[in-house]
Amino acid sequence: MVKIKRLIIILAMLVVLVISATFGFIQFKKHRASDIVMEYLTEVKGYEKSEIVTIESEWTFFGIPKYYVEVSFKNEPNIIYLYLANDLKGQFEYYTIDGKTILTENLKNYDPVENTHISIE
Repeated sequence: MVKIKRLIIILAMLVVLVISATFGFIQFKKHRASDIVMEYLTEVKGYEKSEIVTIESEWTFFGIPKYYVEVSFKNEPNIIYLYLANDLKGQFEYYTIDGKTILTENLKNYDPVENTHISIE
């Protein structure tokens, strides 16, 4: 009976350890994704940090990409732009906070990733 209790305790500790490590890894990747997008926006696209109101990374269990970053800008606080933080960095989507439809021509920070052709040689 004592051996079974010890085994249950050890298994419970292993489960907690695995869950904690997974959560920590996801948080690390989310933080890194935000850093990558901030660097992209400031160094490649020329935004000042003061122009960015919020930058928050998200993780999806089933989605592609697994990690993406939501960004809102000072000049468009009601628009959330979604950015990739992987090898193909850049904006891939946007939405409005209030759910209204807005044409891309009316967006001030609309700059989607252009399609690139990757050749395997």
